[in-house]
Amino acid sequence: MYGWTSDESRVCTDYYNRIVLEKTGKHITARLEHFESGELLAVSTTEPWIRSRLNKTYDRVAALNVGRILAHRMKGLGLNCARFWDPDYSRYISTKTEAFMCGLKMEGIALEEDKVEELYWQTAEDGDSAHKYHTDQEELLEYLNRKADERRKLFRMNLDERE
Repeated sequence: MYGWTSDESRVCTDYYNRIVLEKTGKHITARLEHFESGELLAVSTTEPWIRSRLNKTYDRVAALNVGRILAHRMKGLGLNCARFWDPDYSRYISTKTEAFMCGLKMEGIALEEDKVEELYWQTAEDGDSAHKYHTDQEELLEYLNRKADERRKLFRMNLDERE
């Protein structure tokens, strides 16, 4: 399951972060939403500096550029993936939506999130900590190298799956 919350009364969502694309007759707006905090970022062709650089604020070129700008701002937050959601999605993807998605991908944003089934915590013997303590420096270096190797393997597997 994606998303978690400490408040048991809230329903968990199926995403941590999602990208929402809204297209109107005159403008294109994209938002990045967190499942708990709500809107994190917004990019729109109504922004004066974006509007001044576009011939039209509602065509495929505008959608492509909105995607690229959103991707740039997401990277500024340290995010490189989010689930894509289009409220107008039906049986086919429109050319504007396709251009928007292409803009995100051009900048290196993945339009899906890695699924995390469960999170396991290692608890110290005193029960006060959710971290495993290493007192020996060599043991700590060995542990860190092992974790780095695991991350490299996962990264390579994700690259192979995307290709």
